[in-house]
Amino acid sequence: MFKDARFWTAVVALSVAGRLIAPFVIPARAPVVAEESISEVRYVCTETGELFTRRLTAATLPHPTTGKPTLVPAVYDAKRKKWKPGPSLEVMQRQGLLRPAS
Repeated sequence: MFKDARFWTAVVALSVAGRLIAPFVIPARAPVVAEESISEVRYVCTETGELFTRRLTAATLPHPTTGKPTLVPAVYDAKRKKWKPGPSLEVMQRQGLLRPAS
């Protein structure tokens, strides 16, 4: 059985196929993100409507003066030409709304 060339050809073919298919089936680990590469996004205060540019770290951030967690990621409303509170971070990432502040 082990002297048969067809057996060894099948073993080699399966191992090569496994090596080619594995990267697509088994996800690779996410690379470590450097602190400098974390993007800055616009945050809007839900109480006052003030606009802030901060690093994207959490869904809500504390307001710099009041300390209340009222800053949420913002999206630009082109129709009204102003920034408004956006949806949850997961939804914004799926829709491609999280882009670096310019």
